[in-house]
Amino acid sequence: MEDSLHELMRGADLDKVLSRAPLDERGLAPWASERMAAEDMPRNEAIHRSRLNQTFAYQILAGTRHASRDKLIQLAFGMRLDIPDTSELLERGGVCRLRPDCRRDLIVAYALHHGMGVEQCDDLLWEHGERTIMPGKPPRRQPLARPTAVI
Repeated sequence: MEDSLHELMRGADLDKVLSRAPLDERGLAPWASERMAAEDMPRNEAIHRSRLNQTFAYQILAGTRHASRDKLIQLAFGMRLDIPDTSELLERGGVCRLRPDCRRDLIVAYALHHGMGVEQCDDLLWEHGERTIMPGKPPRRQPLARPTAVI
């Protein structure tokens, strides 16, 4: 994709670029199904590891429901995706990729790279004062300094 964009910016002919471009316009559901099949991963295993509601997860994977970015990140952990594939999953799900200029995304990327589960990632996010992926654990913030009495 990047090469095709660079060619266009250099004034290349659109039809020539389109004829050579490796286009892949699959949506999230077919992409995820093919990805799990390639890894010989049963859907129920990925769903269990994602900690998503089972019905909701099956609907996402069937393409009948759209998911929030955090739910897609949970699915990425369930599928044991690496950083580039997680970004691909997010983009195919209609949300932004993991961003290198976002502290929270860097922590998520670290957890993915180190093979952590979604719960471990949530612990890491919480320890660094960031919003967690799964609901229920508020971000931990540094306590405010208590004013000292002046005598």
